[in-house]
Amino acid sequence: MDGHTQKWFERMKPFLAVVFLQFGFAGMDVLSKAALNKGMSNYVLVVYRHAVAFIVITPFAIILDKKVRVKMTFSIFMKIVALSLLEPVIDQNLYFLGMKYTTATFAAAMSNMLPAITFAMACIIR
Repeated sequence: MDGHTQKWFERMKPFLAVVFLQFGFAGMDVLSKAALNKGMSNYVLVVYRHAVAFIVITPFAIILDKKVRVKMTFSIFMKIVALSLLEPVIDQNLYFLGMKYTTATFAAAMSNMLPAITFAMACIIR
């Protein structure tokens, strides 16, 4: 019975991770909406969020990727800068701006629909 339970748990790990991730997103949406309702600027919220993510992720990157880092060339650096400006900054600013005018429930529901919208756009554009 112990081996069967362990196999079941190993198979369920990805599903449990997704469930906890969704709870985390919902909690973040509720806290962000509360901060926006109290008058916090959505731009400041994005900066704080990026600062906290940097502080939390940096030790893991330094410790775990010590031996696998590639040489930082100017081309790689410019690609990182372009990606960091386009995806998270613009995306999160628009997300929190939209959340400021709607509810956290709507924002959470719409973020779950992004893969379906992306698939539909890919089919239309080919």
